[in-house]
Amino acid sequence: MSCEPGNSARQSNSADNIKQRHAQQSKIIDPGQTGPNADLLQGNHDDFSLKARRLRSTDTMSNSQWVVELFKGSKRLALWPAISGYNTNPTADRRWSPGNGAALPIGDYLLGQPEPWGTDIWLNLQPQFKTDRSGLGIHHCNPGSGCLCIPNRNNLEAVAAWVKATGINTLTVQN
Repeated sequence: MSCEPGNSARQSNSADNIKQRHAQQSKIIDPGQTGPNADLLQGNHDDFSLKARRLRSTDTMSNSQWVVELFKGSKRLALWPAISGYNTNPTADRRWSPGNGAALPIGDYLLGQPEPWGTDIWLNLQPQFKTDRSGLGIHHCNPGSGCLCIPNRNNLEAVAAWVKATGINTLTVQN
């Protein structure tokens, strides 16, 4: 590459185009991110599922970072950031009694319908496996303790709207 004025301008333009494309791509959201709509609700409501998973990281301080994902069949419709467990206790026994700051245990949970909980929204989680844990749910909080906490209120309202509209009654914690 030479330092001629024309080359410099083309290189800058190319870098600007790359930045612009990247900015546009990062603004693309899943189709169901803000809640259900008529197009996405078409079909069998049994095809909808809700899953939660811990994000993998080599940094133990990131162990509490999770995502909640909504699927219709194998297609992801939405992804919301979540928190479960305290950063200070990332290796706590996840099936042991409450109060140890552990994240939700892996497994399937019966998921209750959204209900008011003071000024918050509560979706009850009932483990479908043996555990000493109880009083688990999905709600708005930051940071989380042993529940599945959705720090952004709009995201929690979107999750609640999907559960209400589709009748999803299970949550799978994957890892």
